[in-house]
Amino acid sequence: MTASYLRVQARYVGRIGAEVGVMVAVDHLRRAGVLDAEQQALYLDIDDWFLEHLPNPPFYGDGNSIGAVTWFKTPVPPEMESRVEQLRGLLRAHGVEHDVVHSDSPGEIIYEDDFQVGVVPRVRHNPTPMPEDVVLGPTTAGSKRDLAG
Repeated sequence: MTASYLRVQARYVGRIGAEVGVMVAVDHLRRAGVLDAEQQALYLDIDDWFLEHLPNPPFYGDGNSIGAVTWFKTPVPPEMESRVEQLRGLLRAHGVEHDVVHSDSPGEIIYEDDFQVGVVPRVRHNPTPMPEDVVLGPTTAGSKRDLAG
């Protein structure tokens, strides 16, 4: 039996005390300047596609002060799943360990649309320190194209 929800997450903990999701993990690679031009173009195309086709949960409007994370509802539509797989390929190319996690009860659901739920995780962890030589640039909930350099 398939679990109701799916999340692809890196094996490190972000500022909200939860494992970083695939989109944020690849954005960290972009912000650290380690994606080559082709990888960055692929990421930006995928990010823009999701911005157009996946609703943006309202908790992102204030910078996610509630500390929620999103999980896909299963089955994940093929057009989304293929893009997530491409993002996983970028993580693999840079040695970022990550997991595909399945759950029927990922946390307290505070948001839901046709494709995803936003949840407050049951457990919080201390954020994983970023490597000393990594300097992260600005980010945005909108398109990252203007930030790419």
